[in-house]
Amino acid sequence: MSEEAREVRNPYAGMSDYNCFGCDPGNPAGLRLRFVLEGDRLTSEWTPRKELEGYPGVIHGGIQATLADEIGGWYVHAVRGTAGMTRDLQITYHQPALAGDGPFRLEATEVDGDNRNAVIAVTISGAGGTVFSTARVTYAVFSEAVAKKRLSFPGKEAFLPQE
Repeated sequence: MSEEAREVRNPYAGMSDYNCFGCDPGNPAGLRLRFVLEGDRLTSEWTPRKELEGYPGVIHGGIQATLADEIGGWYVHAVRGTAGMTRDLQITYHQPALAGDGPFRLEATEVDGDNRNAVIAVTISGAGGTVFSTARVTYAVFSEAVAKKRLSFPGKEAFLPQE
C-alpha cells in the first residue's frame, strides 16, 4: 500500500449479530471484502473462489453485482460518512470474469450526488487489467444522525483509515 492508500476499518467485525455476505471477515460463505481508501477512490482486492462461479472458471454475474453494490455501500460509509440503501444498480458485463485472472480489483468513485443521493461508479477488473464489468449504483443516503438511529451506523470516525 502506498503512503496515500490506507485500509478502512470495519467497525462491524466481531459484533454478535453481524453476518454480512459482502464484508463480514468471519462469514465463511461470504466475499469477506476489505477496503482501502486511495485519495477519493475506494478500492478492494478480491480473490475469486470456485463456489462462486457460474460457468466453469467464470465468476457469476450476480456475484459481480454484489461486489459492486458492496464497495459502493462502503464508499457511502467511508467517504460520505453515513449510511444508505441501494436504490438502483445498473451493471454492464464487458468480458467474462475469469477466476484465473484474480485477484480482482474493485474501484469505486462518486460521480454524482446531493444530500439525499450518492451515485457511485464501480469498475471490476482482473489482475491482468481486463475490465470485466462496470456499474453505476445509486444510494439513498441519510444524515449521520438518522443513519445512527435507524441503521445502527457507528459514525464516520469508526471507518477512518488506520494510520
